[in-house]
This record gives sequence, structure tokens and C-alpha cells, in this order.
Amino acid sequence: MAEDPSGWSLTESDPQVFTQLLRELGVKGLQVDDLYSLDAATLEVLKPIHALIFLFKYIGGDEGQETSGIEVDPLESGVWFANQVINNSCGTLAALNAVMNIPSQWSEHSGEEIALGSELENLRDFGAGMSAFDLGHVLSSSDRIREVHNSFARSSPFSMDPSAFPEREKEDAYHFVAYLPVNGVLYELDGLRRTPVMHAAVEHDWLVQARETIEARIATYPPGSVMFNLLAVRSAAIPRLTRLLNDPTLPAESHMQLSDQLEYENNKANKGRTENTLRQHNLLPAVFAMLKAMGETGTLVDEARVKGQDRRARKEKE
Repeated sequence: MAEDPSGWSLTESDPQVFTQLLRELGVKGLQVDDLYSLDAATLEVLKPIHALIFLFKYIGGDEGQETSGIEVDPLESGVWFANQVINNSCGTLAALNAVMNIPSQWSEHSGEEIALGSELENLRDFGAGMSAFDLGHVLSSSDRIREVHNSFARSSPFSMDPSAFPEREKEDAYHFVAYLPVNGVLYELDGLRRTPVMHAAVEHDWLVQARETIEARIATYPPGSVMFNLLAVRSAAIPRLTRLLNDPTLPAESHMQLSDQLEYENNKANKGRTENTLRQHNLLPAVFAMLKAMGETGTLVDEARVKGQDRRARKEKE
């Protein structure tokens, strides 16, 4: 699955990739984080959470792939939903199926508003009334979305034909689906399904229903399996934490706690920017070309000979 004739490359399941991908597509006010637990305390720290993206492994049989709920017509239910029509796009598609259904939010505080941006707003308006299958083709035909998606492709100096390997040695197949509330109902948005899946009415906190639904799905895996990952699409943390810390009425105890949170978020964001820059500027081909050129000119051989002579000289002195 490393490369596909459609021109869409395989990307990494990394929250910083998703965060930067959404940002480069024009989405404002959202970030994506790993979610290591579904307990109430963990969820509370990350709130407000607007969607969950669930990554699971296809392992054959029914494990992890059976889901409860009722399939519904997206046009009748008011859910924006696109099918996956090409390989390697499921992560980006799950993120877009999620954010297209997250309501825009105005805020008087800078950086805390939530908005799709012109690129995705135009796509949403253009696709109004289309079927999920047609929307999938609209997304896959977007040069901008494909370019941003491919800019986070895995770096590899080798190009290998997957058909040359035995089935057991081929890369495992993983898939992304999104869970979020739309119009007071919890939905599962899986691009490989014909329609959205309606799970339950949201009573107070939609994450309660989402936790029960996802835990039931995880329970279909063999005990002790580590074949899934969970991401939270949440409001951007740094603008809110910065505003709260600038409040002169903030108690000293809370100030220390929020300062620690802000430092953590800044460090995480800086690390993510560095990693994404390396992903988007793949230096491996240049490095291998340089090594090849040095080998052809004998530079590497000469350097290796000199180093070998130095090592022998040091050993003789010992």
C-alpha cells in the first residue's frame, strides 16, 4: 500500500500529521491528539472534543469490523458523508468526514474560533445534495487535498513491488473511521460503508455514548490485542490556555497547572512542526544520491581506508 496508481500515497497515523493537514487545508481552531484512554478524567483534560477518529486493523473474520447501529441516508439525516473511492486516503477522508460536520464557532477571543476555511467551504457548498459516492469522487479529484495529503507521505529510499512478497510479509491493512455527534445523534462515519451509521441519541455528553460504542467494538478483538488507536479532534489548546493565564483573577494554584499544560502544548507543537518539516522535505533521495556519488568517485573508499589505518595504528600503540 505504499503507492497507488491513483496518485495518493500512504501517510502516517500521527496526530501532528492530522493537525497540520487540517491547518494546511484552511481549518482553524482545531487540533488532533492521541487519546490513550477513554476514562472520564482523560477526556475531561482534552475537552472540548468535537470528534474521535478510530484506527483499527483488518485481521480477518469479524474481529474489529462488526459494528452496531443503523445505516441512514446522509441527505435525510443532515450528515455530510463521503465514500472512500481510492486507496490510501482513509485517514484524510476520516478527518474530512469529521470536520465537515463540526459546526463553525465564532469567538471573541483570537485563535479560539472554529472555521473550515474557504477551500473546504467551497467543496462543501459544491457537493450539497450529492450522494456519498459522488462526494468521494469530488474529494479525490481535488488537487489541493491530494497535494497536502501526499506531502505527509512516508519517506522511503526504496520502491518495492508488494506483489513480490508473500502474503504474510505484506504490510498490515489499517482503516480509519470517525465518530461524532450530528444534530444530537452519535454517528460513525466509515468511508468504506455505503452510508453513515447511526448509534444513539446524545443525552448530555456525547462522549459517554461514544465511549460505550467504541469499547464495545474494541471488545470484539482478541484479549490483549493492540490493533487500534484513537485520536481526538479537539479545540486548539494554546490560544485558550494563553488567554486563561493572562487573566489577573486566576488563582495561583490554577496558574501553575495551566502553565504546565501550556508548556506541554508548546513543546508538542514545536516537535510536531519539526517532524512535519522533515516529512514534507524528504532528504533521503538526496542523501542516497550523495552517498552514491561519493562511492563512485572513491571518496568513501579513501575515507574508509584512512580510518582503517588509524584504527590499526592505535591498536599497535596499545
